[in-house]
Amino acid sequence: MDEISQHARPLKDLPSHVLARLEAMLDAPAWQGGGRLPPEAELARQFGVSRPVLRKALMTMREAGRIVSRRGSANFVQPRADVVPSAADIQGLSIQTVFDMKRCMRFRQVVECAAAEDAARLCDLEAIANIEEAHRRMLTLMPGEGVFEADFAFHMAVARATRNPYFGFALGAMRNQIKLTMEFTRKLQERPPDQVAPRVVEEHGRVLEAIRAGDPAQAREVMNFHMKQSVIRLLGEESE
Repeated sequence: MDEISQHARPLKDLPSHVLARLEAMLDAPAWQGGGRLPPEAELARQFGVSRPVLRKALMTMREAGRIVSRRGSANFVQPRADVVPSAADIQGLSIQTVFDMKRCMRFRQVVECAAAEDAARLCDLEAIANIEEAHRRMLTLMPGEGVFEADFAFHMAVARATRNPYFGFALGAMRNQIKLTMEFTRKLQERPPDQVAPRVVEEHGRVLEAIRAGDPAQAREVMNFHMKQSVIRLLGEESE
């Protein structure tokens, strides 16, 4: 019986062994920002195990929130970054999982819809010119220039167009979280960091037009649509 147990233990513990190796791999700096895992067949060969054994380890990682499956087509590593906004005296706000990202985006939705509405109500010509410039910037990115800065500049321009400093303050405090979320979304879509998504530019354009027209209700509506689409682009899910 002892001899049988000694022979059986390594087979029984194989998924745990694979799990430990997988965790060590994902703790490496290269995976800190998340990304798409290699196909299961490739990972199984890399670890020298069968795909059923690998899948048990992946399931454990999924339950722990380390990886996520997007529509069952692939496995993606969750970004792991302890980010605390330096602009505000707020503790414990970090992006660790897609759930954290969705909560951050939900808060953005509330703030930015109100900002777009107020910006349209005020309809300040100088502020609108700044929004227009930020919008043009996304259309004229140089090769290799990241999209995030241009995208974030547009949203900040809308926030500042309210002439209420709290909108810009709130958005600026979330800058690192927003950047991490956007970069992870682009990895899910396998989109290069300098490639502008036409639909995002179009959504920004609708926000600009509503603010320029001085239509608060329309500005809120199109910004709300843009933020909901951002959640869908993250994991193909509607925001709650």
